[in-house]
Amino acid sequence: MGALSGLGLLARRQLRTSWGATATLGVVAFLAAGVLSTAPRAVATMHADQVAYETAAASGLSKDVISVVGAVPGEPPGGMYYVPGEEPAADTPVEPDWSPFLANLDAVRAEVPEPLRSAMGAPDFHVSATELAYTDPVPASELAEAKILLRAAPGLADRTDLVEGSWPVATPAGGDRPFEVAVSRAVADAYGWELGGRYETLGGSGVVALADRYPSLVVTGIFDAGDPDADYWLHNSLGARASLINDPNRGLLGTAAVYVSPAMIVPLTLGYAETRIWYPVSTDDVTADAVPELLSQVNGLSAKVIPVAAGPDDPTPMQLRPDSRLSEILDRLLAQRTGVDAIVAVLAVGPLGATVAVLALGARLVVDRRRSALALLRARGASGAQLRLLMGGEGLVVGLGSAAVGFAAGLALSAALGMDAPVTASQVGLALAAGLAPAAALALATSPAGLRTTRADLAPRSSSRVRWVLEVLVVAGAALATWLLLSRGVVAGSGAGSGVDPLVAAAPLLVSLALTLLAVRAYPWIALAVERALAPRRDLVPFLGAARATRDPAGGPVPAVALVLAVAVAATSAVLYSTVSGGVVREAWRATGADLRISGPMVDEPVAEQIAALDGVEVVVPVGEVGDGVLQGEGASSNAETRRAEIYTVDAAALATAQADVAGAPETLGDLARATGSGEADDAVPVILTRAAAGPGVSPGSTGITLATQEGGVAVHVVDVVDELPGLPAGRALVLVDTDRLASATGDTAYPRLALVGLTDDADRSAVRADITRLLPSAMVEDPDQEADEMLAAPVSGGLVIAFVLAVLLAGLLCAAAVVMTLMLAAPARARLLAVLQTLGLSPRQGRGLVGWEIGPWAVVALAVGAVLGVAVPSLVLAAVDVTALTGGTTQPGPQYDPLLLGAAAAGFVVVVLAAVGAAAALSRRGEVAAQLRMGSND
Repeated sequence: MGALSGLGLLARRQLRTSWGATATLGVVAFLAAGVLSTAPRAVATMHADQVAYETAAASGLSKDVISVVGAVPGEPPGGMYYVPGEEPAADTPVEPDWSPFLANLDAVRAEVPEPLRSAMGAPDFHVSATELAYTDPVPASELAEAKILLRAAPGLADRTDLVEGSWPVATPAGGDRPFEVAVSRAVADAYGWELGGRYETLGGSGVVALADRYPSLVVTGIFDAGDPDADYWLHNSLGARASLINDPNRGLLGTAAVYVSPAMIVPLTLGYAETRIWYPVSTDDVTADAVPELLSQVNGLSAKVIPVAAGPDDPTPMQLRPDSRLSEILDRLLAQRTGVDAIVAVLAVGPLGATVAVLALGARLVVDRRRSALALLRARGASGAQLRLLMGGEGLVVGLGSAAVGFAAGLALSAALGMDAPVTASQVGLALAAGLAPAAALALATSPAGLRTTRADLAPRSSSRVRWVLEVLVVAGAALATWLLLSRGVVAGSGAGSGVDPLVAAAPLLVSLALTLLAVRAYPWIALAVERALAPRRDLVPFLGAARATRDPAGGPVPAVALVLAVAVAATSAVLYSTVSGGVVREAWRATGADLRISGPMVDEPVAEQIAALDGVEVVVPVGEVGDGVLQGEGASSNAETRRAEIYTVDAAALATAQADVAGAPETLGDLARATGSGEADDAVPVILTRAAAGPGVSPGSTGITLATQEGGVAVHVVDVVDELPGLPAGRALVLVDTDRLASATGDTAYPRLALVGLTDDADRSAVRADITRLLPSAMVEDPDQEADEMLAAPVSGGLVIAFVLAVLLAGLLCAAAVVMTLMLAAPARARLLAVLQTLGLSPRQGRGLVGWEIGPWAVVALAVGAVLGVAVPSLVLAAVDVTALTGGTTQPGPQYDPLLLGAAAAGFVVVVLAAVGAAAALSRRGEVAAQLRMGSND
């Protein structure tokens, strides 16, 4: 008991008189606990924000649970047969009671498990004819064709405001009595209809013999639809506003939904109708952790067939087949989460390893400061366990207190930044481990055999093979992890699961450690070669610095681990940032295909000329769609391989100008308008194929292939085969051909509803977009820069940028700490050496050179190995982790190396090392030369 009391008294005295080194361990524990309490909550908050971001931008059609059944509630499917000339029933149809059907639909929702049940709202439905009917266009409407879709919606009165007239009621068939309809104000204006107006229905097409049974309709009600883009009207397509298409051959074509009484939907359509049922889905309360379970439930619901009766006596219940595109959003969220978690894990293991190295250096520094006291205790009979207990207790006091403060500071910072993720037991456990780490490091660093100072190159080699075994295990583990990752390949989408893949997190760390250990093993030989090369020189500092680096390297191999991991983290962050952000930009340009992309209305030659006349526009390329064609190779028709593909036509020369700076654009666009050469292929039309259209055996230069179009067939010459054509649909079988060449060969006419616009270098993109929108109000104008900015504004993109920056800053801080501690460890021996050399005439500048030699070789090793890891680690990550959900594309990007970012990372490392050297020199400045000489004489 007395011995323990004496040890405790000595520990308190040591803390009071020499607290600087121990305080350094406390700072490390503080930072580690703070990061460990903040980082997981930040990642969880980022995932939650991404869920809200993705689902808020999705329309009802993209997330609601929908089922379309080819029947009317309470009626047998298949419709009724109409006999021409047979007199229809003169009775007024009875209003159906659809409330039991709605109740049964809600009962289906009640049986769905949580959290999907809470996300699904009350069901709704409407019944629409399966075919369009036709009315006689009103001359004032300028319509060449006026089609109508008969629809009955039981909840329409609750969703709209009736501004004129009354809701339609049932009317019997026969005679000249029209059936009643209600339409939106926008539809009435587009069709030129007025309240009370009677409009003839046309026979010969559309709903079966509608004109024979109901020769006209009358508008009895006009309602205000409100927001035509609301989810309700997305399900009630053509109800809020009409679809107007300007056909160059036929004129203005209109299609709109008219609403009839529920009692009339069967008499009007003879039962040839379909019921659209939907459950509105709200994901406001969906957390990131619930996404995997919700995805599983949505997929499970989509696989079911659920019978729903319209009433208690319904002999033929409807067979619901629910489906939801919410699964696509959830799948994308899981893929994004997998990619982000993998990248964050890779970024985290580097600082984690550097932290362990800094703790080891700090513990050695503390033991070095306590060396004389510990040696005295050992000489007076203290056991090794007692010495370790003494130093471990000192680390426990400092570490636990610092970790507690750091954890609390992290929680306060999280609250201030609005991170509402809960505190988990794993976070508390990690913070506790950070608090215990200084005690463990000090206990391990306190070795009775290491209390006497020995020179590294003269110290007897340990007979233990533990170090060799550990190093071999690390190298073997790195090789095995790399082989497993590469052999497994990229796991795409939600198939990767959720959470961090231990293999993805461990492999980069093992590879980094393996390369570092190999460098440490090679370092003495390299340093010895440098020493021998510098021996003939007359100046002292290079040779003496190299000799000290060989014979007594400051800190041993531990600084190399910290420095290499710091450089590797910086390089990896720069490469992955360039890869992800660059991938977003490239995919945006690939999807758009030019400076601007116009889609929607017809962009014929007159419209293209108007766009080309706008200020800032260099070239306009209308893209015509001919339709589907068939590619057939050589051989008999029964044996030759055929492939169906979509045919697009362009002005090849203009497209080459518009896509001059677009990544992935074919370099052979100009060849589409040229002659194929001499010989039999002179009449062949040059084409560019996507790989999906080319098929096996077709490559650039292939001939003997025939393209069959709607107007005929023509021989084609393949000038290029590409993965994708920028600006055109991705992942499809496409044929690109020059407009004039195809028209002269087959006579096919293309209708361009797409145009690619090239801008001048000084063009104002926003002004050009506004001018095009004024010229074509219904057109969608896409800007690749705007699309990329929107993608990069997502929470996961912003969160990754913050993770990259914080990883680099943390790595730099740990790098500086490792350099300072390394130089502080070497400070006593350096001070004695400089005291002697300065009496012999060594200048202060030469003294600073010796200090640089203590850390310079390790810094060079760190830069070299870190550069290798900056190439290897991102390649390893991209070979195993699917990041297409983060870039918005379909093709896994390769590593992108930005020279500016990598150069900035290297320069930053050099600056940090130089600053740390200066700080260490200031901290280690002790006494005068005479004092050091007197200390040396007493040794």
